[in-house]
Amino acid sequence: MRFIRLMIVSALLAYALTSAEAADAAAAAARATLARVQALRKERPGDGVLVFYQALVHVSLGERDAALELLRSLKGRKLGLVPVRDTGFDAVWNDPEFQTIRKELADEEPQTPASPVAFRLKDPKLIPEGIAFDAKGERFFIGSIAQRKIIVTDAKGQARDFSSPSDKLDPVLGLAVDAGHGHLYAVSTNGFEESAKTERRNAVVRYDLKSGRLTNRFFAPEAMQLNDLTVAPDSTLYVTDSMGGTLFRKKPDEAKLTRFGAAGALRGANGIAVSADGILYAAISTGIVRVDTDTGEPTRLPQPDTVVTGGIDGLYWHEGDLIGVQNVTNPGRVVRITMTDKGTRIAGLTLLQSYHHPDFDEPTTGAIANGALHVIGNSYVGHYQPDGTIKNAADLKGTAIIAVPLRR
Repeated sequence: MRFIRLMIVSALLAYALTSAEAADAAAAAARATLARVQALRKERPGDGVLVFYQALVHVSLGERDAALELLRSLKGRKLGLVPVRDTGFDAVWNDPEFQTIRKELADEEPQTPASPVAFRLKDPKLIPEGIAFDAKGERFFIGSIAQRKIIVTDAKGQARDFSSPSDKLDPVLGLAVDAGHGHLYAVSTNGFEESAKTERRNAVVRYDLKSGRLTNRFFAPEAMQLNDLTVAPDSTLYVTDSMGGTLFRKKPDEAKLTRFGAAGALRGANGIAVSADGILYAAISTGIVRVDTDTGEPTRLPQPDTVVTGGIDGLYWHEGDLIGVQNVTNPGRVVRITMTDKGTRIAGLTLLQSYHHPDFDEPTTGAIANGALHVIGNSYVGHYQPDGTIKNAADLKGTAIIAVPLRR
């Protein structure tokens, strides 16, 4: 979501300060981050996403010319790196030269055919972020940020509430179905709301798919803001904490979520996926990591310089490859990431749906069903405010679920 996008960028930049008196500290942190990004660029000189993020740092420091020069250097590489509003470029957004460069980068993105709309939801104020598919019941579960609930729909979009007000959910983000055990898991968090200043709440709730009852609530007291989750073949839960840059885990016999691996080891952690044989992958600001399921240690997957995998929100395993919804470094697109060397290296990237889709407005996550990734096309998460209100609510339309074919 837009707040999460900004937090992911802030996590990369390693600062997120809001008070005027913190300006000096912010500048010092930005300088330290600039040095860190420049050091990474020496290690990976052809990595375009590092150029993109370095430009962001320069914008934060008021160094317009340096930022534009870096963005200009990306022209012709066709990496899908297109600045997105409200993710750090605000200070130069209305600059004519910046807009010219942005348009040139955007125009380089190939335009794919518009994937079909699987169904539309009627409620424009749902503000959905997570979606999951129950193959046995042939139904989709969709979580609402604004209404703090989970709905269930059939393939035609006939929707009803699945959760109950008595469940006392916070905004709902990631969803995952554990088909083998008949469970639905959902992230419930207020980590990005103003209410977190008083009481921060992070949990994963579990529902029985058959009865629809809430059967358990697993808390993560150390978390800052849980985001997405996946269920391993042995029913172990893995959950990303975007604000904390940390991974959390709950084994089947455990009662709560605990930090897995070093705190802050997954800077900008977001989407997460597990392969059929239990290999764990997570999306971070600059790419994708493979996580050791014994230690929690992440290893960044090597990739060609022609590929950008940073800025991915939803991440999914499918037939030996990874599918990603990329919305931090691009207005919103769906990509297929080809894996090689037994899942330890990225070989290439295929664009499945470009940002040109008429129903794309901050696409977030998806659910694989019937050979397509069913993506929340117009989440409108940027309209949701930290105080719980919806900005320009009258302008919103019902959610479109886009069925993006998994091969082009």
